[in-house]
Amino acid sequence: MRTGPRLLRRLIFRQTMLRFLGGEAFLVGIMMLADLFSSMWRLLAMDAPIGSILVWLAAGIPAHVTEVLPIAYLFGITLSLAEMHADGELLVVWGSGISVQSLSLPILAFSAIMAGTMFVANDMVTIPASAERDRLFRTMTGQKGQGSQISDITIMADGGSFVYRVGYYDPTARRIVDVDIIERNASGEFLARIQSPRADWTGESWKFQEARIFFRQASGGWTEKTEAEYSRPDLNEGPDSFGILREKPPLMKTAELASYIRVLRDSGLPSVEARTEYHKRFSLIFTPFIVYGLSIAFAGLFRKNSLLMSLLFSLSTATVYYVAQMLGALSSKTGWVSPGFGIWSVTVAFIVVSTLGYLKAKT
Repeated sequence: MRTGPRLLRRLIFRQTMLRFLGGEAFLVGIMMLADLFSSMWRLLAMDAPIGSILVWLAAGIPAHVTEVLPIAYLFGITLSLAEMHADGELLVVWGSGISVQSLSLPILAFSAIMAGTMFVANDMVTIPASAERDRLFRTMTGQKGQGSQISDITIMADGGSFVYRVGYYDPTARRIVDVDIIERNASGEFLARIQSPRADWTGESWKFQEARIFFRQASGGWTEKTEAEYSRPDLNEGPDSFGILREKPPLMKTAELASYIRVLRDSGLPSVEARTEYHKRFSLIFTPFIVYGLSIAFAGLFRKNSLLMSLLFSLSTATVYYVAQMLGALSSKTGWVSPGFGIWSVTVAFIVVSTLGYLKAKT
């Protein structure tokens, strides 16, 4: 990028960014109005304060920015190139020996930056804001919240070797209360049982207070002992495994979602929805590159009404992309296909189409 048409590249990049930001602001505004109108009757019925409603709307902005970003980005690039083609400027650029791929290199670089920023911002901004938005909506509509304590938890750990049944977990104190743990061997036979009114996390394992321990002897009988404080290094299932069960997969950060999937698998619980959400997080990284390749493919594709036809074709492609993603996620959640195949088959297909369009673009 240090050589070549720097002024032209700067021009096309500036035009793309202005249209992209304008389209993003317009679409986010539409999404906020849709949220407000769809929930206004419920909020008014519950006498929700106007300040809380405004905060609730503002908390949804990060999620809406991510949702409409592909359409706004596609709109910005396509409109800029189509306008240059409609005015004859793109023909002059091609005639001077400059390809559309070379002309759009700053946009390609920006797509890479956007991909990394989207992934990081999703964990740092979007998910916390969405969780706060969900909490505000439940508060304003009088719905019962999750609370700080999570009750009635049963999970498996170490591949089923330990089964934890917990009355409730206090994430603030990192304490589990009313604990009943079963230890099993590889064939599923009981080896030991631990009962305790509470256990505190030491950083490496759980320390049980006033524990009753039942051991199975070699003869097949059972023996019991009581200890004021009891701990074992293999009873080290982290507190996050108990606390993470209170959240919805879309409201979990990526690392929390991975831990949640592990807990579900170890406990023998369905994890399809969580795995689908996990794959969607990583497939989202490729969206700016897909949009960029499709936009370059549309440049100069139409001879008549190039501006209108380019916009129509790009919006139609974006609609197909969104519908395909929805169908892939739905197929994964219903068990028709695996979550990885349902999400990545759509992403890979559009990557291939986008790459071919980029390489075969008129120039």
